[in-house]
Amino acid sequence: MHGDTRDLESARSHLRESGPAFLWFRRDGKAYIVREGAALKEIDELADQQGELGAVQGRLGKAQGELGRQQGQLGRQQGEAGREQARKALREARRALDGKRAHRDDDDGEVEDAQEELGKAQEALGREQAKMGAEQARMGKQQEKLAQQMQRKVDELIDASLKDGSAKRAD
Repeated sequence: MHGDTRDLESARSHLRESGPAFLWFRRDGKAYIVREGAALKEIDELADQQGELGAVQGRLGKAQGELGRQQGQLGRQQGEAGREQARKALREARRALDGKRAHRDDDDGEVEDAQEELGKAQEALGREQAKMGAEQARMGKQQEKLAQQMQRKVDELIDASLKDGSAKRAD
């Protein structure tokens, strides 16, 4: 179908008699149908390419979602490590206020090491997200190019079918 959502029901009404291989369009207020021709096959091929690209984009989006989940988990772990550091700093501040000498807990270094490791993991995930984002952008441009090709092909088909009479009134 080549039209807007208001035309969808009218176009669908021709499915029973024409099957799925037809192009329904409206020109100058009149509805037309094209049932045959090489251009219909070309449009189908472009639509198949768009579908395949959409499937790849879907898989990439799923992988990006998984990276996001992992980043969320790392964020929670970083938050917990930060809270532990804050608790230790508060204990040390209390000791200092009481006039006691600061002392270093054995696990102070462990918390700092854990924060550093979590930061590195977050950076690695960020790099992966950036790669996937670039791939998504590349595919988006491809999808746009395919959509423009399809639009040109449909416009050419409509013009040619009106000119050669292969477009039949559908009203």
